[in-house]
Amino acid sequence: MTDILSVKKSMGCGKAAGQATGEFVRHTIATSGTKDADATGNAGPWSYEREYFVWLPEGYDSNKAYPLVLQGPGCGGDGTGVYSLSNSVDDTVIRVGLTPPPNSINHEVAPNSGCFDDKEGDDSVEWPFYEALIDELKESFCYDENRVFVSGNSSGAWLGNELGCKYAGDTNGYAIRGIAVNTGGLPTEPQYLPTCSNKPMAGMWVHETGDPANPFNGTKVAVKRAMTVNGCTIGTDYDSAEFDDFPIGGGKADSTCKKIKGCPAEYPLVVCELPGNEHRPHDDVTNPGFATFIKAFSMAPLIEQ
Repeated sequence: MTDILSVKKSMGCGKAAGQATGEFVRHTIATSGTKDADATGNAGPWSYEREYFVWLPEGYDSNKAYPLVLQGPGCGGDGTGVYSLSNSVDDTVIRVGLTPPPNSINHEVAPNSGCFDDKEGDDSVEWPFYEALIDELKESFCYDENRVFVSGNSSGAWLGNELGCKYAGDTNGYAIRGIAVNTGGLPTEPQYLPTCSNKPMAGMWVHETGDPANPFNGTKVAVKRAMTVNGCTIGTDYDSAEFDDFPIGGGKADSTCKKIKGCPAEYPLVVCELPGNEHRPHDDVTNPGFATFIKAFSMAPLIEQ
């Protein structure tokens, strides 16, 4: 675990920020690719200009490698409509808000709804976008490549689950350390699920058990996969796991969120199982919870590479 506990500075360290701090600043990037004939959306070549927003912390230090948090909104949102994280990590992380692609991707499950391309398996337009974005961010800003996280709500949560599944432990420079998502899941249909890594990842999931739009079972699927690749030693899935309280503050009871026992300390898995039958962003849990979760990865002494 020595490498993952060290700080791996991006190429952008030492370079001037080139943008304002303490606010989201809009950027765009050109992406392109080709979807195979069996794509669930439009098959064939595609090309999209993608939008994203970068929030640099106040007092940004171009020689300090910050954790990087990519954030996705629900359907119909843009890269500014993401969790604030209670503003409690704004001085300690770089946040990047992602805007979904245009409706012309022809999302099979939710057409014309402004969703991420999260039901398209390996053909998704999100993978070239993610890789091009990381390449751009590496050159422009100073962040820790060993501490890249994805956070999201609803469609952004499906995206976060799939990015973590696909890029955990990636050795080509796109590794994701962990995810923190609300009311999403992993697809069970083969045509919707990308090829996944077998490397461990950290994860935090918030979900109402009776969510009518995104059933809680989607989170259970994601948790089971994470427990397997992480080599957790107590239980094989969410229903057979044992838990410790994971206090998140924000006036919430210590038992609101639970950490799964028997998983590697470097890759904790936390679930906030909430009562109810609504599809909601749960800001009162997600903002303090995700901030607490992400901060936990900077508590131990770090070694710079």
